Amino acid sequence: MITNIRLTYLLFILNLLVQITHVHAQEKIIREGDSWFYYDSNTPPDNDWFRNNAVEKKWKSGISPLGYGDSVVRTVLDFGKDKKNKPITTYYKKTIILEDPFQFLLYKLNIQKDDGIVVYLNGSEIARIDMPDGAIDHNTTARGLIVSGKMEEYVHTIILTPDNLKPGLNTISASVHKARAYSEDCIFNLEMIGENDPKLLPLLLKEGSFENLQLHSEIKELNAKLEIEKKELQLDFIDQSRRNILIILIFISILLLVLLVGFYFLKKSFEAKESKFINQELKLLETIKDKDQEMMSLSINSLNSQQYLKELKKDLDKIILDDLKSIPKNIKNITSQLEYSLGVDDDWENLKKHFNAVHSGFIEILVNKHATLSETEIRHCVFMKLQLQTKEIARILHIDPRSVQASRYRIKKKMDLLEGLDLREYLQSF
Repeated sequence: MITNIRLTYLLFILNLLVQITHVHAQEKIIREGDSWFYYDSNTPPDNDWFRNNAVEKKWKSGISPLGYGDSVVRTVLDFGKDKKNKPITTYYKKTIILEDPFQFLLYKLNIQKDDGIVVYLNGSEIARIDMPDGAIDHNTTARGLIVSGKMEEYVHTIILTPDNLKPGLNTISASVHKARAYSEDCIFNLEMIGENDPKLLPLLLKEGSFENLQLHSEIKELNAKLEIEKKELQLDFIDQSRRNILIILIFISILLLVLLVGFYFLKKSFEAKESKFINQELKLLETIKDKDQEMMSLSINSLNSQQYLKELKKDLDKIILDDLKSIPKNIKNITSQLEYSLGVDDDWENLKKHFNAVHSGFIEILVNKHATLSETEIRHCVFMKLQLQTKEIARILHIDPRSVQASRYRIKKKMDLLEGLDLREYLQSF
């Protein structure tokens, strides 16, 4: 389709050359001093400001050149009260009407700017001078240093072919960008000239080459955008992966927390049961100890009773010996039964059993430390451990209280205890 347009255009040029004497060589369509709409606020205009033919109420109008800080400026822009922080970007717009764009071989745009500029025709970018690549917005600064001196007077020329324009209404828009917010001057001026001079044909052909280069640049820029989008997709994938990992970590953390809480309550429950079991065991041991204490008392009472029976049997034996013939036979039977009962030493064994339950290891330690003690002396020590009085011990062992004291003296000697050490206190320390 582009080839067909070019062919038509070349035929038009040949026809134009035939009729060149009847056509004006040059015409200024936009002149210096023409009126432009402009926008010089700190806040940016709408995003579609260069795509619409109409302008909003906020836009002002003035004749070119427009700007500030330069003697050639005919419309002074408002840059605010802060001279060190002027608006980076100012905006300009103008509409023209062309009955037939092909009435000229080409169109020249002569542009004066300070510091960088982007030019749009009918909503499409046609020129970018001293500006960075990529998207342009309200805060985009010009590329390079501040334009000053003779550079401010330099005129940039852009060539347009008739197929760039359309019959009827055409809108030229421009955004002028400062390199620094503290720059002292700003200028915008644009002229549009229709040319029919045959000498400009080489320039037109050169412009075709330029358009090819521009097309190549656009393709390159498109590839760069695709690469950027690819990188963005990769970054999105990485971000999504990070979010998924974060969700998994949160889930694992919650699960661990639940497990820890469950383990804590399980441990507390186990400790409570263990404490309850220990308390029950202690109560049971206390009960057993009480029972053993009770049984010791019973055993001691039994020993007392046994001793009483021994004394009773002794008295009976004496009566029998004094008057053997006059003693009834049943009394002899009673003494025989008493002798048999007194011969069984179960009460002492029971006492030892319950004593060991209450005073664990006492007799064993006593025997290990003092192996020379007799069974009677061991009993004597047990009674002292139970804190029985001398008379009670004498009655149980069927001896005189003085004999109890003598036995203590002998036991102390066998134990090889110091003279001032009390035997009761020594036994209590076991």
